[in-house]
Amino acid sequence: MFNLKSRSCSYCLLSLVGLSPLLALLPGITSSANACAIVDATTQVALHGSATPATQQNTVNTASDDNCLGNAAVGTTTQVGIGSAPQQQINQSDYFVGGSDINNTGVTSPVIEVTPETQINIQSPAYDQQFLDGLIPQ
Repeated sequence: MFNLKSRSCSYCLLSLVGLSPLLALLPGITSSANACAIVDATTQVALHGSATPATQQNTVNTASDDNCLGNAAVGTTTQVGIGSAPQQQINQSDYFVGGSDINNTGVTSPVIEVTPETQINIQSPAYDQQFLDGLIPQ
Protein backbone atom coordinates (compact mmCIF):
# COMPACT_ATOMS: atom_id res chain seq x y z
CA MET A 1 0.00 0.00 0.00
CA PHE A 2 2.80 2.41 0.88
CA ASN A 3 5.90 2.52 -1.17
CA LEU A 4 8.57 3.58 1.29
CA LYS A 5 12.00 3.74 -0.24
CA SER A 6 13.88 3.96 2.99
CA ARG A 7 13.63 1.40 5.76
CA SER A 8 14.52 3.98 8.43
CA CYS A 9 11.65 6.20 7.31
CA SER A 10 9.18 3.35 7.86
CA TYR A 11 10.41 3.16 11.46
CA CYS A 12 9.85 6.91 11.78
CA LEU A 13 6.31 6.51 10.54
CA LEU A 14 5.64 3.62 12.92
CA SER A 15 7.07 5.49 15.89
CA LEU A 16 4.94 8.55 15.15
CA VAL A 17 1.83 6.41 14.83
CA GLY A 18 2.72 4.63 18.05
CA LEU A 19 3.22 7.90 19.96
CA SER A 20 0.15 9.74 18.69
CA PRO A 21 -2.27 8.22 21.27
CA LEU A 22 0.09 9.37 24.03
CA LEU A 23 -0.13 12.98 22.84
CA ALA A 24 -3.74 13.09 24.04
CA LEU A 25 -2.49 12.41 27.59
CA LEU A 26 0.06 15.23 27.50
CA PRO A 27 -2.27 17.98 28.88
CA GLY A 28 -3.11 15.77 31.87
CA ILE A 29 0.51 15.32 32.92
CA THR A 30 1.64 18.91 32.47
CA SER A 31 0.79 21.91 34.62
CA SER A 32 -1.99 24.01 33.22
CA ALA A 33 -1.65 27.77 33.07
CA ASN A 34 -4.21 29.75 35.02
CA ALA A 35 -4.38 33.42 34.20
CA CYS A 36 -4.61 36.05 36.91
CA ALA A 37 -7.52 38.43 36.59
CA ILE A 38 -8.61 41.78 37.96
CA VAL A 39 -12.25 42.73 37.37
CA ASP A 40 -13.81 45.98 38.55
CA ALA A 41 -17.30 46.95 37.35
CA THR A 42 -18.45 50.41 38.39
CA THR A 43 -21.83 52.08 37.83
CA GLN A 44 -22.48 55.71 38.72
CA VAL A 45 -25.99 57.18 38.31
CA ALA A 46 -26.85 60.83 39.01
CA LEU A 47 -30.46 62.01 38.80
CA HIS A 48 -30.61 65.68 39.70
CA GLY A 49 -32.26 69.02 39.04
CA SER A 50 -29.08 71.07 38.87
CA ALA A 51 -28.01 72.66 35.59
CA THR A 52 -24.46 71.70 36.56
CA PRO A 53 -23.53 68.24 35.27
CA ALA A 54 -22.66 65.64 37.87
CA THR A 55 -19.03 65.07 38.74
CA GLN A 56 -18.41 61.37 38.18
CA GLN A 57 -14.92 59.92 38.53
CA ASN A 58 -13.76 56.32 38.63
CA THR A 59 -10.12 55.44 39.20
CA VAL A 60 -8.94 51.83 39.17
CA ASN A 61 -5.36 51.08 40.22
CA THR A 62 -3.98 47.61 39.58
CA ALA A 63 -0.74 45.88 40.46
CA SER A 64 0.74 42.38 40.45
CA ASP A 65 3.97 40.61 41.27
CA ASP A 66 6.06 38.43 38.98
CA ASN A 67 4.72 35.20 40.49
CA CYS A 68 1.04 35.45 39.59
CA LEU A 69 -0.73 32.20 38.80
CA GLY A 70 -4.46 31.56 39.01
CA ASN A 71 -5.46 34.43 41.31
CA ALA A 72 -8.32 36.88 40.89
CA ALA A 73 -9.56 40.10 42.45
CA VAL A 74 -13.13 41.14 41.68
CA GLY A 75 -15.08 44.20 42.78
CA THR A 76 -18.30 45.98 41.92
CA THR A 77 -19.36 49.48 42.89
CA THR A 78 -22.73 51.18 42.44
CA GLN A 79 -23.23 54.83 43.30
CA VAL A 80 -26.67 56.46 42.97
CA GLY A 81 -27.24 60.14 43.70
CA ILE A 82 -30.72 61.69 43.60
CA GLY A 83 -31.57 65.27 44.52
CA SER A 84 -31.84 68.88 43.50
CA ALA A 85 -28.21 69.81 44.26
CA PRO A 86 -25.27 69.10 41.97
CA GLN A 87 -24.14 65.49 42.39
CA GLN A 88 -20.58 64.37 43.06
CA GLN A 89 -19.60 60.71 42.76
CA ILE A 90 -15.99 59.65 43.19
CA ASN A 91 -14.77 56.07 43.36
CA GLN A 92 -11.24 54.74 43.72
CA SER A 93 -10.42 51.04 43.74
CA ASP A 94 -7.03 49.45 44.36
CA TYR A 95 -6.32 45.82 43.42
CA PHE A 96 -3.31 43.54 43.77
CA VAL A 97 -2.93 39.97 42.55
CA GLY A 98 0.15 37.99 43.36
CA GLY A 99 1.72 34.59 43.50
CA SER A 100 1.25 31.90 46.00
CA ASP A 101 3.20 29.05 47.56
CA ILE A 102 1.58 26.56 45.17
CA ASN A 103 3.30 28.23 42.22
CA ASN A 104 6.52 26.25 42.35
CA THR A 105 6.55 25.69 38.60
CA GLY A 106 8.26 28.93 37.66
CA VAL A 107 5.39 29.51 35.24
CA THR A 108 3.63 32.85 35.49
CA SER A 109 0.62 34.13 33.67
CA PRO A 110 -0.31 37.54 32.37
CA VAL A 111 -2.77 39.60 34.35
CA ILE A 112 -6.05 40.13 32.53
CA GLU A 113 -7.70 43.41 33.50
CA VAL A 114 -11.39 44.07 32.84
CA THR A 115 -12.62 47.40 34.20
CA PRO A 116 -15.90 48.48 32.61
CA GLU A 117 -17.54 51.62 33.92
CA THR A 118 -20.98 53.10 33.29
CA GLN A 119 -21.67 56.73 34.11
CA ILE A 120 -25.21 58.08 33.74
CA ASN A 121 -25.98 61.77 34.30
CA ILE A 122 -29.66 62.80 34.06
CA GLN A 123 -30.87 66.34 34.65
CA SER A 124 -34.59 66.14 35.49
CA PRO A 125 -37.03 69.00 36.10
CA ALA A 126 -38.66 66.79 38.73
CA TYR A 127 -35.65 67.53 40.95
CA ASP A 128 -35.23 71.21 39.98
CA GLN A 129 -36.64 73.28 42.85
CA GLN A 130 -36.92 76.44 40.72
CA PHE A 131 -38.93 74.54 38.11
CA LEU A 132 -41.17 73.05 40.77
CA ASP A 133 -41.72 76.47 42.40
CA GLY A 134 -42.84 77.81 39.02
CA LEU A 135 -45.58 75.18 38.85
CA ILE A 136 -47.25 76.42 42.03
CA PRO A 137 -49.62 79.34 41.36
CA GLN A 138 -48.75 82.49 43.29
